[in-house]
Amino acid sequence: MAISKNKRLLSSYFSVILSVSIVLFMMGAFFIIAFNAKKISDDFKEKIPITIYLKNNAKKIETEQLIKKLNLKDYTNSISYISKEKGAEMLINEIGEDFIEFYGTNPLLNSIDVFLKSEFVTTIVFDEITNELNNTDFIDEIIFDAPLISLINDNINKIKYWILGIALFFLSISIVVINSSIRLSIYSNRINIKTMQMVGATRRFIRKPFINTHVKLGLIGSVIAAIMLSLSLYYIQNYFEYFNFESEIPLIVSMFVAISVFSVIITYLCTYFATQKFLKIKIEQLY
Repeated sequence: MAISKNKRLLSSYFSVILSVSIVLFMMGAFFIIAFNAKKISDDFKEKIPITIYLKNNAKKIETEQLIKKLNLKDYTNSISYISKEKGAEMLINEIGEDFIEFYGTNPLLNSIDVFLKSEFVTTIVFDEITNELNNTDFIDEIIFDAPLISLINDNINKIKYWILGIALFFLSISIVVINSSIRLSIYSNRINIKTMQMVGATRRFIRKPFINTHVKLGLIGSVIAAIMLSLSLYYIQNYFEYFNFESEIPLIVSMFVAISVFSVIITYLCTYFATQKFLKIKIEQLY
């Protein structure tokens, strides 16, 4: 009988650890996906240039001063100067034909590609830069892909709402799953709870060992989730060259700490309310 009871107890503990670890792993994985989705969108936005074409009579010192001026701006992420010779070489490689032979001369202009920091990549900022530089005598034309910028920003805003909705969904599911596992674990000890109450034990005294046990189980589950996430990140980094999590170690560690804190809070609250339920009901309702 005692062996059977111990087996049931171990089974209930195992189910709590399993549910906590799986739920926390899914929450951590979603957090990493959400963070890297933002990183990917930021990288993409920072590759959209505003191209400044220079007139043929633009002096070298004027070009250098313009580049220095742009480098000092808060919105500038990087600048690339492309001479018309280099531009012609790139275009020839792209189209596979030597257009200079057809025209007899190089019709391209020297240009400066200005890449902005992701938070400044909006049509408003690009228009402000264009208006600021349009009066410069040696600048021929300033162009940028306004429809692409608007499309990206609109889609990113939609994705943010989806991420928030999914995050709330995962949070709700995690609370329900962990709470159900803990309630089942407490249910198997309902007779012991009522017996202790009948012999005069206070509610706080009865709750304490259950809370301590399930908080420890929650911490074990969070450690397992952290290990699974670490192995997943290691696998992703080794097999997908784009991802590099070494620079994000502080953030990942913070996420692991947050997962542990969440597991402590949720297991404490779920255990508290589960034991409270069985402390309030009458003996005949236990069966």
